[in-house]
Amino acid sequence: MRSLLLLPSLAFLMLSRALGQSPDYLSTAEVAAAVAAPPNTGFVLIEDAGFATPSLCQAQMPSETVFTPEGWLNALSQAAKQQYLPFKPGPDDTLRVLRIISKGCANGTAAGPSCESITRVALLADKSGSFVAEAVKQYPMAQSWQNGYGATASCSALVSLFSMKDVARVRKSNGEFLIATFDGATPLKVYTVKEKHLRKLGM
Repeated sequence: MRSLLLLPSLAFLMLSRALGQSPDYLSTAEVAAAVAAPPNTGFVLIEDAGFATPSLCQAQMPSETVFTPEGWLNALSQAAKQQYLPFKPGPDDTLRVLRIISKGCANGTAAGPSCESITRVALLADKSGSFVAEAVKQYPMAQSWQNGYGATASCSALVSLFSMKDVARVRKSNGEFLIATFDGATPLKVYTVKEKHLRKLGM
């Protein structure tokens, strides 16, 4: 009987923890400020810096494109403006999250094109894994490659959304943190979000 009585309390505790880690949304004023900011505000591109031999990734270098919550809205508004479209962000676009688009190596070979798929991205405080932050949401971006002989290859990039509270937990004393990418259970690369990147992001 006691265990049955504990079930509602346990369920409530789990729900409270889940809600506590859920990202909230930018206010109307914050959205307006993000749209009014100069282009490329709150955005940085981090390309592979020596993890892969450039000649092995001629079609696409591995990279991490990082957006702050405001940076993502700014990028969307700029894209809409270039297409002469009204800017109408969806609910997910106003989430208070760090948004990361991860792309793998792509190359042409004698047998045809090849590319890496990324299926998981995690944030790390250090390479020992003293603190690991998982995405609150991830979804794939299909990529396809073709050479002049008609050979094709398909792979997937990954869009990952991280709670800003979790981002704060993995940051070192100087603010830096790591981005680790995986293909299934196979580790691919670890990138450092350095102080120079943080300054560009405004973090």
